[in-house]
Order: sequence, then structure tokens, then C-alpha cells
Amino acid sequence: MENGKIVVSRVTTPQGELQLQKWMAADREDPSIYEIIFNGVFLMASYNELSARAAAALAIEPLIKERDNIRILIGGLGIGYTLRAAIDFNNVSAVDVVEINEYIIHWAKSFFTELNGNALSDSRVHLLHMDVKDHIMTTNTTYDAIILDVDNGPTMLALEDNQGLYEKQFLIRIKGILTEQGILTVWAEKECRLFHTRLEEIFGFAEVISVQEKNRRGNPTDYYIYRTQSVK
Repeated sequence: MENGKIVVSRVTTPQGELQLQKWMAADREDPSIYEIIFNGVFLMASYNELSARAAAALAIEPLIKERDNIRILIGGLGIGYTLRAAIDFNNVSAVDVVEINEYIIHWAKSFFTELNGNALSDSRVHLLHMDVKDHIMTTNTTYDAIILDVDNGPTMLALEDNQGLYEKQFLIRIKGILTEQGILTVWAEKECRLFHTRLEEIFGFAEVISVQEKNRRGNPTDYYIYRTQSVK
């Protein structure tokens, strides 16, 4: 334990080193603050709940008045906040969650169950332990909404291989497996004009919504959700 930080787990994966750390802060109502570090780079934290839940809400809320039995794809499990937000909608009948890292899955089922409301136990949830790129490029399933929170966005890659998630070919494929008027949202740490323009070119429309949170030190931090809609 150093300066209130406890390293809960440190593991080596095929993609690199993954670390789960916990901060103890006596001046907060919740003294347990979790952070996940990947190859020395911040990946996600328990204080990112607002933006993670917003990624789901911004994708699903426009659909609920017109659709029952909404099917969702979530790329990236993380703490499980996005999944929790998705299954809180009664109109959502099925959620495929794709997560490549077995340790993220294990932590979501153990350390984070109180944070995510044991979301993985919901009968509507189907967990796929694989690369979301592979799933999207090969699936025969269509989705009413696709939510991507795989790393830190197009300008802050956690892994170089994730660059393909934001390229034209992959976005065209996403459009192809969205239902008519289906919605894509993408979580990002920073704004990226090039990515925004690419979405506009492929989908005809795109917007970016900022969500402000507070970091571990209580300082305000803005994150960004890109949203677009498929018109066949």
C-alpha cells in the first residue's frame, strides 16, 4: 500500500500487463475507488459511472417509445456500468456483451458486483469472451443499438490494434448490422474531429455529447459520447 493505493491484482495477458488498483480515501463517502491500468495507461475507473451509463442511455432512450424487444451489443465490459444501464430499460430484451479479457470478466463478477448490480447474472445478458472486432465482422445478428467502450477512444488508444475500430471499413460493417434507425454510440476520452467526420460520411449524421464527471481527486473531467443512427 502506497499513498492510499493498494494493488489488488497485476496480471500479464496476451495484450499486455493489466493492473487493478484500489484507492482508500477517507474524505469520500465511498472509500473504495477502483482503477484499471493497462500497460501503464489509465483504462477505466469506478468513478466513470456517469459517462459509462450515458453511453447506454444515449443509444437506447431514442428507441424505447417505438420498439419492444430491443437487442443491444456492448463492446467492452469494464466495470459493468454500461451493461447495468442497458438492462435497466424494460424494453431491452437481449444484450450481447463482448469482452476480450478474462480478467476484466472475473473482476466484473467479483470486485465490481456491487457497483454494477450483479448485471452479468441477468437472464437477458449473453457474455462473449472474444475480440469485439471479430464478433462484429462475423456475426449474423442484427442489433437495435451498438455501444462501444473498448478503450479510450480514437485518439487515446489503449492498444494499437484497436485503431481498426474507428476506421471506415469497420464502421460500414457496424452500419450493416444495425437495424433501420438503429443507433451507435462510442465512448471517448477526447474529441476527434476526423472520427466525427468519418461517422458523418458513413451514416449521414453524427453528434458528440459531453459528460462531465469528477476524477479521483474530485476535479471535473469531460468525456465524450459519439452518437449516430443507421438509415438504410
